[in-house]
Amino acid sequence: MASRSVSPGGALLRASRMFSMPAPLPPPAQEAAQATFRSHSDTATSAYPTHQVITTLSHARKEGDWGLKRPLPLRSTTKSSTPMLRIKGIDTIEQITDYTSGADHGLSLLKFQELGLPISTPSSRISSLSRSDSGARSVFDDDIDCTDIAAKDRAKLVDQRWRFSGPWLAGMSPGDFKKYLAEKVRPRRTAFRNFLKEKIARGLNETAKERALDRAEEEPPEVTVESILDEQVTEYLREVRNQNAILYQLVGEFLDLAPLKPPSDITSDQLMGNQRVTLAPDTRNPYAQHGPPKTHPSAGLSYIRTGAYMENHPVYGPQKEHKPVEARVLRPRSSQHHSAKLGIAGFVSESQAGDNIHNQKSGKSPLRHFDPELQGGAKLYVQPELASVDSDGKLRIKIKDSVDLEAELVARELIGEGEGLFGQQPKQVEEVSKETLRRHYSTKTSRGAQDYGISMDS
Repeated sequence: MASRSVSPGGALLRASRMFSMPAPLPPPAQEAAQATFRSHSDTATSAYPTHQVITTLSHARKEGDWGLKRPLPLRSTTKSSTPMLRIKGIDTIEQITDYTSGADHGLSLLKFQELGLPISTPSSRISSLSRSDSGARSVFDDDIDCTDIAAKDRAKLVDQRWRFSGPWLAGMSPGDFKKYLAEKVRPRRTAFRNFLKEKIARGLNETAKERALDRAEEEPPEVTVESILDEQVTEYLREVRNQNAILYQLVGEFLDLAPLKPPSDITSDQLMGNQRVTLAPDTRNPYAQHGPPKTHPSAGLSYIRTGAYMENHPVYGPQKEHKPVEARVLRPRSSQHHSAKLGIAGFVSESQAGDNIHNQKSGKSPLRHFDPELQGGAKLYVQPELASVDSDGKLRIKIKDSVDLEAELVARELIGEGEGLFGQQPKQVEEVSKETLRRHYSTKTSRGAQDYGISMDS
């Protein structure tokens, strides 16, 4: 059947971002690799959403109107209590709309936003079980959340940036690396030599200015890029060829490569000189260990800039700590696993290693003992501290070492569990009629001078 031609106006609207769905993202690499194994589950929630999730108003949903090309069936879209759909294809070859439920990621977003956690940069430490990192910063800081950077300022902000035009070399396969060298690097040899000429000219000018300043002489004329000869560039390349840190900085600045974290362990043979060691310069970029993110570091989960806000309880007033949340123990600690897996708002987190309130050795802690007879699994209250999105798009929630007992009692009371903070539930305010309130708060009529303390006796 021949397809119907589209008018110019219709083609413009279809190509517009306002009237079109965004292109789907590639699936997580780990899930794509597990697709060939039997352990892969088609119903498991992926690490991050790959398709756009949409919703509609209640009255429009009753008519099947979701803002798409054609209305959707009422039988499959009106019975759900969470009207969220994941659109896989607006117009397939069968001329139908391919959709499925998107409540998994939609509800995960709503539950995470209830935590009130700011998104921070990932920790530069290798282990995620270390103590709280005081260097965590918000991804919305002015010197981090910057994408429109001039070419001359890219090298200065390499420790704060998260977007680079070049790839992260540590995450490339050998085939991709060879392809990148052949297609992107080798054709730019002439441009790289011109880049080195600018570096050489800038270095000569700075050296000449410092020498003139030390000798109290006038500044010499500046060396231009055109005056740098090709022999000088070749000699400069011979000098920096054995200086790995300087050479890596030059290549990284020219190709705008994402920074790399140097290896932290060097063998004795390497120290004795039996093997040549090539180390990249140390960097403070939080994405140097595992690579820069593919999207904005917040991933659109939260736009809170800081967690320095105070919660106000209707009865007990301002609270010192934020309200703790109830977490489910997915895997207790054991001799093989030093940390426990906890489920918090639909995301998996790990308990802190070391001695803290969650790792008590005395008593039957739910983090150490598994009770198969407990319905729904073991639960406990935890205090989320911060969250970050790693390079793979997975959300990492970090919890505090301890939970304030008063904050836990207040949280239990809000959901109707246990007694109040002072041993009893707060008294309910008796319902008062409007007439009683009017009599109590109405302005009394003046009875004369006696109301002002004036005596009429003369």
